[in-house]
Amino acid sequence: MTFQESDYPSLKREMINLIHKYENPALVVEILKEIWETHKQIPIYPGIISMCLPSMVKEKKIGELKKGERVLIKTGTIEILGTVKSKKKDSILLENPELVKRPRSVEVKSKEIKNILTLEKGVLGKIWPTLVFKDADDRRCIVKG
Repeated sequence: MTFQESDYPSLKREMINLIHKYENPALVVEILKEIWETHKQIPIYPGIISMCLPSMVKEKKIGELKKGERVLIKTGTIEILGTVKSKKKDSILLENPELVKRPRSVEVKSKEIKNILTLEKGVLGKIWPTLVFKDADDRRCIVKG
């Protein structure tokens, strides 16, 4: 069985769909961690992992939350990812919160910068250009016989 004949391309597509669906980078990282944990439990069954993906994120009300759950809370202006420490009828206390703000632009003074990391795109094409195939995901295996 080739990679293309396995369930891995489907799992990859599902993961990419999650990135586009949820957009919040902190939540996507949490989902990818859960996918990896599931993969470690059943490494040869990527189709089962794909089947589990839609159930990995659920919308809940405050009353349904349990201590220790990882949650993403959206307000009108910010998104907060954190672990439920406690809750009251009208509020939730989160541990280790990560705030995601999405301003249209931001100016950072050079004296404030500790380091800068960039995401290099197209690395495979730079390192090994002969391995880059146009529309590799859309190739079909044709068996003649």
